Amino acid sequence: MSYQLKNLMAETGSAFTGLFTINSENIREFETGEYFIMYAKGSKRLQSILGAEREILILGNTYSDQQVRSVRFARRIIDESEGRLEATLCVIVHQDPRGDAKLKRWGREHRLAVIPVFTSTGVLPREQEMERLLSYEFFTQDPFDVTGPVANDAQFFGRKSEAQELARKLQLGHIRACFGIRKIGKTSILHRVLAELKDNYDAVTVFIDCQRDDVFGLDAAGLLSSVTRSLLALKASGRAYAEVDAGLSDKPLAEAARQFQTVLSEFNLPVVLVFDEIDYITPSNGGAAQWRKGFAEFWRNVRAAYHAAARENRKVSLLVSGVSSRWFSVESIDGVENAALAFIPEEYLSPLSRLAANAMIKNIGAMAGLRFEDAALEAISSFCSDMPFWIRKACSSIHGKIETAVRPVLLNKSTVSPMLEAYGQDEGAALAKVALQHLFRVYPELRAPSLSLIADGAELSAGMRRTLHRYGITNARGTISGTMMRMALMMVAEDTPANAGQADELVEAKPLVNEWAEELAGISYRRNTMERALRSLVINFLRLSSLSSKDGPSAKISLLSALLQKRRVELEPFNLETIADKLLWLELVAVINKHWPLFERIFGDKTAFRDNAQIVNDRPDAHAKNLEPGDVAMHRRALHWFDERIARV
Repeated sequence: MSYQLKNLMAETGSAFTGLFTINSENIREFETGEYFIMYAKGSKRLQSILGAEREILILGNTYSDQQVRSVRFARRIIDESEGRLEATLCVIVHQDPRGDAKLKRWGREHRLAVIPVFTSTGVLPREQEMERLLSYEFFTQDPFDVTGPVANDAQFFGRKSEAQELARKLQLGHIRACFGIRKIGKTSILHRVLAELKDNYDAVTVFIDCQRDDVFGLDAAGLLSSVTRSLLALKASGRAYAEVDAGLSDKPLAEAARQFQTVLSEFNLPVVLVFDEIDYITPSNGGAAQWRKGFAEFWRNVRAAYHAAARENRKVSLLVSGVSSRWFSVESIDGVENAALAFIPEEYLSPLSRLAANAMIKNIGAMAGLRFEDAALEAISSFCSDMPFWIRKACSSIHGKIETAVRPVLLNKSTVSPMLEAYGQDEGAALAKVALQHLFRVYPELRAPSLSLIADGAELSAGMRRTLHRYGITNARGTISGTMMRMALMMVAEDTPANAGQADELVEAKPLVNEWAEELAGISYRRNTMERALRSLVINFLRLSSLSSKDGPSAKISLLSALLQKRRVELEPFNLETIADKLLWLELVAVINKHWPLFERIFGDKTAFRDNAQIVNDRPDAHAKNLEPGDVAMHRRALHWFDERIARV
């Protein structure tokens, strides 16, 4: 047993006194590493802060370079505790100067919110300082920030039973499909299905990622030969899983198809072929012209081999995933019968149910000290059309705007709604637009019906309404599914070129930009630029004042003290930058007046400051009236007065 590790365990127990009750402790080895382990029950206050009702795992080591095995070990201990320990939370005490960021990142990968506690000397902070450290490290994590596919239960909301059912059916020799809009979670559910097959079933699986250049660069014969070669390699090695070994082949299509059919008959176990990003080997891929003809050829021979295997009581299963179901629903392609029609079913991965969407927000939010009223949960899910990726991105934006010091905090609808609108305008609509543009590129027949929804009362066929609903563009009522979706549709509509006649009408209808409009635009632009600079100035000076006065109020408290009580209550949950962004012009002026000694050396004359601020606030460009030359000159002078003084800083 390491003497250093024993000392660190004793120091940790002492430092956590008052915050935790240590119920058990020991030292264990894992993958040649040595760790101390504690099962600790948090105090009532700490339980409230962390949202933890069960015991929490505290794990520690003395290594100066943390490895992912620390998190793997924590994950194993929690899984083996049979519900005694919190499933998504642990504390790791370590001595790696760069360990905090690594442990947090690895924790997210292993569905854990890791609270790292670093000590370079083996001495830890006590009482309130330790509580602040734990709270800060816990609440500054962004558990919503997941960019890649998710497969663990902590992030995999509403899909677990779907994945398990898919895996079960594939084991039995079924043909399934998983179509859906970009970022709906297709790859996540595929990864989960593959894991289910590996862990729970005896089957041989070949994964064909069609977006790989070496895959979609093949023709029908080449892809059949590649799948055959991969199956032969699995049979020779005895392994159960492989990604397709794509390579060119000089075999004619008939020979490649015969060999593919033969190799399927050699397996006693079910053979599962999983196609991801199927759009790359369809006629929609203009960069691979061979698939215009090769699509029907490939699926005709796959269908023939599938039926031959069934006649021999061999189980062959197919899972096809992609965006567009178009080429599996048309009767012919360039006059040639479409062999994929009625062979690959039209099955979609739709948005989450509202119950699952709300549960995802609630559970992940608790890991960051964000708790939501039911109406707030509904607002977020509805705004994001119940799309899991969109929800996580929106909630990540909210997470970044809430002050760490006030957490845990309960957020209501009136708080999150303006934040959602701001997110939609800044980022969300563009994110949704990318998904729609990709859908319309591979399934162009959906563009016009989707855009027609912007105007209420669009007349669409029952089949089209069903397809749009499956893609999450509409809800069960047939209307646009959410605000982000509506914003994105409007952006796509703006980018859609009109026909020549319509364009001429728009040109005639557009008013010429006259001198009055130019003056208004110039004043508006200068004021907005100057206002952003003033916000930055206020934040920086309040921060500097707070740092220079050890016992003085924080910059946030100083800023809020200048506002009306109602506004203070509204803005209290947010951090300093977010509060400043939300301040109106007159509120910025009030902050400067309240703390005039800080700003006097910049603006000099307080009366001149107030007078020029009032002129700028008058905003004549917001009124539908002509400007007198004197008004224009006065506003220019006021803006110039502010510009001159801010530029000196």
